[in-house]
Amino acid sequence: MLGEGIIVRGATTHFHRKPLITMRLLTHAARWLVARLSAVVVLGALAARAFSSWQRHRRRGADRRSSERGTLPSLYDVHPTAGTAPRRSIGLRSVPLDRIVGTMRHPSQNTADFLPLPGLRGRNWQGRWQRIHRATDRLAVLPPVELVQVGDDYYVVDGHNRVAAARQAGAIEIDADVTQLLVPGVTTPGQATIDPTSLEGAAEVRQAASGRQSRLVEQRSALDEVSRHDLLRADEERE
Repeated sequence: MLGEGIIVRGATTHFHRKPLITMRLLTHAARWLVARLSAVVVLGALAARAFSSWQRHRRRGADRRSSERGTLPSLYDVHPTAGTAPRRSIGLRSVPLDRIVGTMRHPSQNTADFLPLPGLRGRNWQGRWQRIHRATDRLAVLPPVELVQVGDDYYVVDGHNRVAAARQAGAIEIDADVTQLLVPGVTTPGQATIDPTSLEGAAEVRQAASGRQSRLVEQRSALDEVSRHDLLRADEERE
């Protein structure tokens, strides 16, 4: 029948359109999911990076607080016989910062990061610390620190702040005027060279003969103090 044939053709055409509509819907859904999945992946990566950065910051803060709580070891606590050990002058050399492990002060007056104990950080110290930092930022050459070598380790005689600033700046070595202490059982045979300059008190005798005191003794002349003070203030006067 003519009418029935028309109905059949219409039903057949409608039947063939359904798969096309379904495929289009599936394609749009897949695209939507891919776009959302990409956004989720990017957000996840950003979150992981932020979490990793937060963890590093937290570890650094913990390390800094630990350093501030700890006290820098004193040579005389680590090696009680160091006070009577022979010594000899090595002279200027570059010393790895990770080999500088303590102070000659007894008792120690510095935290493990070589800065003064919190109660000793007054205005005068803050001024010196800022000047040293400015000089470090400008890559200015600071006076060498004074170190005593015992075995493979070094202890600060003078220059705790300069050592602290160099460590904070990420330096590897620092220029130092080194004096070696020949401590039995610590100094290796290759390091020990006994000569007249190694005798106890020889450094003080040489300094006295030249008209000034040794920088290794606790008492220092007023001229020496003025010289060191002027060196630290030199960059401030140039501004």
